[in-house]
Amino acid sequence: MADKGSVPTAPAASGGLARPRQQAPTWQADREATNCTKCKVAFSLFLRKHHCRHCGKIFCEDCSSKQCTIPQYEITKPVRVCDECFVVIKRTNFDFNILD
Repeated sequence: MADKGSVPTAPAASGGLARPRQQAPTWQADREATNCTKCKVAFSLFLRKHHCRHCGKIFCEDCSSKQCTIPQYEITKPVRVCDECFVVIKRTNFDFNILD
């Protein structure tokens, strides 16, 4: 039985040590974003908004075209992430299932 002060963990993808599970960020509200967080292009009827599942911010398709798993949020299937978060995840979590 885990004590009340213990931190939940997510299993490591490679079967190694478990990592502390983190809470996914609150998504930025759609109404707050009129432009891409990274490239600043204006959103329109034809240029859709996409949330990064890692940081929760809103990006255009070009700036959020990567996908990867995020085990620390218990996301085990590849999901959309922004380019910056993809690099962070790839550098710090070398054993994640990362798709190019």
